[in-house]
Amino acid sequence: MRTSVRRTSRVLALVLGAVTSVTALSGSASADDMDAPYARAAAKVAQDGTVLASKNVASVTRGTGTSAAGVYCVRVSDPNVIDDLADAAVVATVNDFRGEITAIGAPHGYCGRATDTITIVTGDSAGRVVDRPFTVAVL
Repeated sequence: MRTSVRRTSRVLALVLGAVTSVTALSGSASADDMDAPYARAAAKVAQDGTVLASKNVASVTRGTGTSAAGVYCVRVSDPNVIDDLADAAVVATVNDFRGEITAIGAPHGYCGRATDTITIVTGDSAGRVVDRPFTVAVL
């Protein structure tokens, strides 16, 4: 039986694609694994505050200056980003829900007025502060 080079290449491409997909689906996210080439820092965060993927983010914790749900403190790890965080373009979006989000790049009381931290406040569509999954980026 003769196998053509074209057919062998096609089969090899399908096998490699399948292996890559399985690896991507079974792998777990760890720090600094986010594909965000134009962001200087970024994080995708679950509703409970778990970091799902990140770039130049040291941690995400709950707000310390409030008892309200929906307050997160995203600590940036890159000193170059931290130096101008208060003047940087910080964008954020709520994931998987309708709702509201506020991203504060300047030091804020909810996160201990830390200069290396972005304060995130999430809410539902009625304006109540509630936990929501979100993505934040420093451009």
